[in-house]
Amino acid sequence: MSNPELNKAFEGIPLVDVTGPDGTVYHFRFGAMVPYAGEEYAVLLELELDENGEEQVLITKVEKTEDGSLAFVVAEEEDVIQTVFEKYVAMGVEAGLEGLTDAE
Repeated sequence: MSNPELNKAFEGIPLVDVTGPDGTVYHFRFGAMVPYAGEEYAVLLELELDENGEEQVLITKVEKTEDGSLAFVVAEEEDVIQTVFEKYVAMGVEAGLEGLTDAE
């Protein structure tokens, strides 16, 4: 999918391009901000599915650069990744249940 196609398909949804160490650019949509251990983490969801047809999730810490812009630094600590992901899933479940009554 080209950038104009991505822009049209996800109009109104915040998009983030992440450049890997090899220079490859990956396209993500913003999932949520999740606070954990006094830090803010952004959950990013890759726009293109992997070879198994699954959506890839990237847990990143949001940091300010020297020039004041924001950078998404990939979390590498397994406990941080697991906890932030679990909190993200719980947020989604909670949002999905919002407004339901006992009869539903």
